[in-house]
Amino acid sequence: MEVYVNAKSLRFSQAFLFPNGSAVKHLLERVGVCCQDFYVVTGGRRSDSDELLQDGCVYHVEPRLRGGKGGFGSMLRALGAQIEKTTNREACRDLSGRRLRDVNHEKEMADWLKKQADREAEKEQRRAERLQRKLSEPKHMFADPQYQQQCHDLSERLEESVLKGAAFLHRLLLLASCDGSLTSPVPLSGLQASSDEEEEEDEEEEASSSSSSSCGGVVAMTTQRREEPESSSR
Repeated sequence: MEVYVNAKSLRFSQAFLFPNGSAVKHLLERVGVCCQDFYVVTGGRRSDSDELLQDGCVYHVEPRLRGGKGGFGSMLRALGAQIEKTTNREACRDLSGRRLRDVNHEKEMADWLKKQADREAEKEQRRAERLQRKLSEPKHMFADPQYQQQCHDLSERLEESVLKGAAFLHRLLLLASCDGSLTSPVPLSGLQASSDEEEEEDEEEEASSSSSSSCGGVVAMTTQRREEPESSSR
């Protein structure tokens, strides 16, 4: 039977004749390579060394590659964790080539224009309500029980303080009368009356002194005026 062998790494492509019952390992021996360094692929799949050859098939001889030490997947995962994940997709483009930023902006503008009439109506309603509040009569309530109670308490405390002060002054006057400085105890009303009389006497004295000073000034002015024509006649 005849098979075709293609070896790109060995730079040759050739047809070989094999007896019936030959295996893939016989093909590798005919090519002159070791099965530990090369493998055979036919029909897009890898063939085992004990697999029988088929007449008219094409066999590709490929070199084996040494495997890495591994760990590449863990490196990729580490790099993926370091890469910043963003949720901002506005710089991306849609299928028509427009940026998503512009598309979203147009949608927002359309929604804003749709709600413009509602905003104007709400604004007019607020203005009417504000005007109605200004035109309506104010409702003042002066009933404050706490304030009234405070005023009542203050008046009571003031009255008590005045009574205590009067009692203390009366005791002082009694003590003074007992010591002999006063002949008789002067009540509070008498003390107040005497103080009023003293104030009236002081006012009368001030009035008399002011009138006398004004009279003296008038006399001095008249004498000065009389002296002036005499000096001019001379």
